[in-house]
Amino acid sequence: MKKNIFANIIGRFWGILSNFLFIPLYIKILGFESYSVISFALMIAGIMAILDGGLTATLSREFARKDTSVLEKRKVYNTLEACYYIVVLLCISIIFFSSNFIAINWIDVKYFSTDQISFFFKILSFEVGFQFLFRFYMGGLLGMEKQVEANLYQIGWGFVRNALVLLPIYFYPRLDLFFMWQAVSSILFTILIKLSLQKKIGEKLGSFVFKIDRKILRNVRKFAGGMMLIAVVAAFNTQLDKISISKFLSIENLGYYTLAVSISQGLIVLVNPITTALLPRFTAHYSFEEKNEASLLFEKSSMVISIFIFVIMVVMSFFAKDLIWIWTGNLEIAHKTQQIVPIVLFSYGMLAIAMLPYNIAIANGNTKINNIMGIISLIITIPGYILFTKKYGSIGAASVFCLVQTTTTFVYLYFINKKYLNLSFIKDILIKRLCLPLVLITLIVFGLSKIPNIFQENRILNLLWIGVCFVITLLATFPFFISINEIKKYLSTKSSGLK
Repeated sequence: MKKNIFANIIGRFWGILSNFLFIPLYIKILGFESYSVISFALMIAGIMAILDGGLTATLSREFARKDTSVLEKRKVYNTLEACYYIVVLLCISIIFFSSNFIAINWIDVKYFSTDQISFFFKILSFEVGFQFLFRFYMGGLLGMEKQVEANLYQIGWGFVRNALVLLPIYFYPRLDLFFMWQAVSSILFTILIKLSLQKKIGEKLGSFVFKIDRKILRNVRKFAGGMMLIAVVAAFNTQLDKISISKFLSIENLGYYTLAVSISQGLIVLVNPITTALLPRFTAHYSFEEKNEASLLFEKSSMVISIFIFVIMVVMSFFAKDLIWIWTGNLEIAHKTQQIVPIVLFSYGMLAIAMLPYNIAIANGNTKINNIMGIISLIITIPGYILFTKKYGSIGAASVFCLVQTTTTFVYLYFINKKYLNLSFIKDILIKRLCLPLVLITLIVFGLSKIPNIFQENRILNLLWIGVCFVITLLATFPFFISINEIKKYLSTKSSGLK
């Protein structure tokens, strides 16, 4: 498991590094309005994620099961792949044929015509469709615990798609060329990862059998249906803030907000490798009814996750303006973004905290709790985003997002613990894993932030100082809550029933 976690960390680290390296270059080469259009494109991709319909999560879960044969898994793969091709075709069609409507009625831009915007999104339709397909095949590899190989594909795809695109746009700084390059990259790597997955399950390379087994659909429909509803609710809950900003404010406001989101998503990116590697193990534990082992695994891993999340979140919040300036090299962007960053950071911190209990629910095939809470939160957020975005701008949208994510995380933890873990919610979770670490970390970082920073005028030295603050906080916090030797011992021990 340690190898899988390490592979996932490397893969997600590349995602963080990509943001920090390439977004400032996109802004410099293409201009901030072009980056704002790219931000809108990312929002569309996030909304279209609802079309996944739970198929990727279903494939990953079925491949992770220890009680099914290779032949059964192959049948599941063929059926879900056939369904997914329908999904991809639907996704491409929706974006392609609605591109004119988006260009005319939604986006407020200064330097692009509506015909240009429409053309950009026609190209985007193919890029988003094949992104889905790439992640579907990647979900299969992750379910088989082939995290190393899956992350190699993820890194390769990200490098070609996000890094090498700088070469053509440097000489021809055009947004249509940017989108074309990304679309071709996604198509290429989708083909490669499909061949890899087919080899793993013994399928003929390059084959595609359009056959939907109704029996398999009946077997997985409850889980897939629940995951689909989760995807729909999650897409709206995580994109409504951006939808509101893009509708009621200028496209530049969406660009600033997306910068805050990009820097905050590092929390999800860092936690995801751990939870992704743990999901097959949780699935196996609950498959063999090893509830005590599953609870122990949660106790050990959740504390590590909480400390890392809070240290990163608090350090980045106190040094938000410096980090944005270090990142973009633009003081104006740093000034306009700094107030949004701490609010968005806390929101994504709560989302990251919820990822481990979410995987416990998925390991048990339970999607009901997610769906009930998600639907209830939508009732609050839809009018909330409209009112607060109109009145307070981007900060209003960020505040609604933060309130909802914080509330739902606490409530979600309560129900998951009650159903699957049986720990003391107040003592073991709320106080020990959330409140105490957050308070201690905040006090430490507050003290460090009061030390005069003599490196403020130098971006590299300023970043090094922030890094020193992070390391000091992490080293000062860990001994209060966790034994490193105990974690190493547990992770190196094979649990019963696991290979």
